[in-house]
Amino acid sequence: MTNPVLDAIKNRRTVLRFESTKIEQEKVNAVLEAGQWAPSWLNKQPWSFIVVTDQNIKEKLSQVVPTIFVQGLKEAPICIAVAVDTEEDPHHFVEDGSVAVQNMALAAYSLGLHSGWIGVFNLEGERKSAESQVRKILELSETHRVIALLPIGRARQEVSKTERKTLYQITYQNKYGQH
Repeated sequence: MTNPVLDAIKNRRTVLRFESTKIEQEKVNAVLEAGQWAPSWLNKQPWSFIVVTDQNIKEKLSQVVPTIFVQGLKEAPICIAVAVDTEEDPHHFVEDGSVAVQNMALAAYSLGLHSGWIGVFNLEGERKSAESQVRKILELSETHRVIALLPIGRARQEVSKTERKTLYQITYQNKYGQH
């Protein structure tokens, strides 16, 4: 079975390098709207989306993310930081933020764009973690946690296809291990 949503899910890939071509504001808004419509615990919608276009801020962010993402973060015309307010949803803020990031990554792909999901959330909330440094750069309050950075743009090179495990390898009936 195929349909546009399944096609986006199957074909979206993390991109590490981007063209610097500007993205139309209409597409940026559509990506943000996809995040806005993500499900959340009790419909709390605890997220905030910080759209970073300032090259100096992207440079600062690139200094604290894992090295594989540095160049792409600098190159992408925009980077959306997804933060969640832990006071609005103290129980499921990680899931809420993650599903918003996924919605935005899929929306970007469906609009002919690419993204590179950079997970920065630090489970322990350590002061010197990438997440802590991102929070400081973006001047977020103490109640906000950063789930991910999502650079978005057009891929600099062709995106490679990847293989997936078969459904048989990951699906069980009633109990784990039963096929």
